[in-house]
Amino acid sequence: MEIIILSGADSDLDEIYSLLDETSGGDAFLRALDRKLELLRKFPKLATRSKIGAVRRTRVGKSVYGLFYTIEGNRLMVVALQDLRQDPKTIARTIRRRL
Repeated sequence: MEIIILSGADSDLDEIYSLLDETSGGDAFLRALDRKLELLRKFPKLATRSKIGAVRRTRVGKSVYGLFYTIEGNRLMVVALQDLRQDPKTIARTIRRRL
C-alpha cells in the first residue's frame, strides 16, 4: 500500500510539529505518526470510518491528533491531521474542502 500525504495534511503536520517542538514533543509525535502509518500500510481498513464520506479516522499514538485518510485503490491518501478537541463540524469542513 502506497501512502501519499496530501499538501493540506503536510501543512497540518508542519503546524503540529511547530506547536509540539516548543515542548520537545515534535519528534515523539513524528515517531508515533510513522508507527501509525506503517500499521495502516499493512492494515488500511483498521481505522473506523468517519461521518465524512469514505474518510477514515484514527488517533496518532496517545496524542490529541487524529489522522484522516481515504483509500483509493492501492493508495492510502492522508487528507488531514487535526486536533480532535475542536468542534467536529470544523474538522468536517476542513476535510471536505480538501477532498
